[in-house]
Amino acid sequence: MGKYIFSLFFGLLALQPLVPNHAATMSNTNIAGATPVLLTWDMLFKVILVEKYSPKYKMKINVPEFDYTLQQMNHKEVVIEGFAIPTGILSTTFVLSKNPYAACYFCGNGGIETVMTIKYFGIAPKFKTDDYIKVKGIFELNSTDVNELIYVLKNATVIK
Repeated sequence: MGKYIFSLFFGLLALQPLVPNHAATMSNTNIAGATPVLLTWDMLFKVILVEKYSPKYKMKINVPEFDYTLQQMNHKEVVIEGFAIPTGILSTTFVLSKNPYAACYFCGNGGIETVMTIKYFGIAPKFKTDDYIKVKGIFELNSTDVNELIYVLKNATVIK
């Protein structure tokens, strides 16, 4: 099993992060009135997946280790652009992808670092697959919830 391949469809993540989260000591939001940080897909490539045995799942799983720069952005307001991949009718979430659906992570191209869960406070706006959008929200790194992608944008809003 390769270093950059996840065990399951959405990626079986870790039980705990291997790299200390230096951002945890920082404020959970940007300075009042500050412009959100522009997050790029190139920045999201600064993650390494390391195999680790999980007693809970009785198998090796890939654990994300995030670059220090990404850790500094954890819990900060960011803006990111990408292709929308709807996940259901009347959903509060959808997936944002670096690539169009036909070339996205779930279809075999790219890695887990090329997709992000977008979570709205209420029902997410309706998008067609591959609508190119820009969203703003609170960026979170995930290395513990096996039912979630490694990047999550919470309290998201669409920027027009």
